[in-house]
This record gives sequence, structure tokens and C-alpha cells, in this order.
Amino acid sequence: MGTIILVILTLLVFGVYVVGITGGSTTPVQPLRSVIRVENVEGKLVVRHVVGEEIPKAFKLYNGAVTWLNLVVKRNGENLRVTGGARVGNLTTGMVDFGPGTKLELPVSVEKGDRITVVYFPAGQILCEREF
Repeated sequence: MGTIILVILTLLVFGVYVVGITGGSTTPVQPLRSVIRVENVEGKLVVRHVVGEEIPKAFKLYNGAVTWLNLVVKRNGENLRVTGGARVGNLTTGMVDFGPGTKLELPVSVEKGDRITVVYFPAGQILCEREF
């Protein structure tokens, strides 16, 4: 009986060790092939998906507030905080898959010297970076 418990304990410790080394996952997230542009249009920051792969569950809108998920927009290195007024077409509430032709309008004024960065969060990949 004691031998069986010792063997089980050894296997559990080995399993925890292996998971710790591999981080629990052996498949890295692949970078996207997408072209994203950012513009300052009439006092709004506009993020456009020009061409390439769709970004699933990019962000969630709730009454114009943005919760960043797989896509993150940063200003000067900090996640952009948008508490209202954002829209994708007429949509102001819902989960957004950000694909070609999609335009996100943010009620954010951009000033000279501001650096806007758009990041695909799962891969840590910079999709667009522009200094205004």
C-alpha cells in the first residue's frame, strides 16, 4: 500500500514539474497577417482593418465603452480607456470580430507627439504604430 502511494506521489510531482517547464502549453500563438491603420478624423481616433486576417473577439462594446480583449489600442504605451462614445458602424454594444473593412471610431482626441499602437494581445504583436 505504501509503495503504491509513493509511486502516485512521484508521478504527481513529475507531472507538476513538466507542466511548470512547458507553461501548460506547447503551442505558441501565431502572429496575424493584417494591415491596420489609425487616423485622426474630425477629432476622433479611427482604427481601420484594411486587409488580412480577422481578429476574433477583438473587443467588446457596451453603450460605447470599450473592453479590450484580443486587440488593444494604446496611447503613449498605456491602454486607451474609452468609457463611452465608441462605435463600429451603428454598433455601440456587442462583441466585435475585427475584420477587413471594419472601422472602430473612438471619441479620443490625439495631440501632436502622441504615439498610437495597435497590438494583437495573444501574440504581443504590434499591428500598427503611428506618431501624430
